[in-house]
Amino acid sequence: MTATSLSIDYDPDRWIHIPLDYVDSPWADAAEWADDLADRATRDRELGEAYRDAVRAEALATALFPAEHVSFRFWHYPLDGTPTGFADIYVQRRDDDGASPEELLPPLGFTALEPVVDAVEAPGMTRGIRRLSLGIALASEDDEPSLLPRAEWLGLVPGWVCYVVSNDHDAGQLTARLDDLDALFAHLDLGALNPR
Repeated sequence: MTATSLSIDYDPDRWIHIPLDYVDSPWADAAEWADDLADRATRDRELGEAYRDAVRAEALATALFPAEHVSFRFWHYPLDGTPTGFADIYVQRRDDDGASPEELLPPLGFTALEPVVDAVEAPGMTRGIRRLSLGIALASEDDEPSLLPRAEWLGLVPGWVCYVVSNDHDAGQLTARLDDLDALFAHLDLGALNPR
């Protein structure tokens, strides 16, 4: 079984699944998907036509954001609110060598505050953690540094590791989707990747 065979039980009233390729899909490419999504997301909404183009532009930008090694991408677009950003999910095979989830998290670089790391419960995983951090980003030597809030989850089952990450230059936007990100991670049933 491959990672992309994993079925994710996500809440469609909170998240939109973004295709990472369009083979065997109803859409020819990301632009066609974004057109269709914008139509569906704004249909029957008050003033929907007025912001259809903005939804399409954001959907397309999210779909085209680099996705090397990403297994799944979800756009946070609650039915009762506005889009706040997206999350990338990486699922990879990994032999269990006794490493803890903390040891497997990617290095952070410079941070403005000490990251907060908590153990989390995810029924489909043997171990899981969440790390919240406030990174310092520098696009080039001539630019002023900017803050980049980040939320990460990492979970393990025998033979597999799962990593979820969501960044946002707006801490309020990241905070707005944090509960939904917790729920998304909790519903990743990695145990299904090891059929009995």
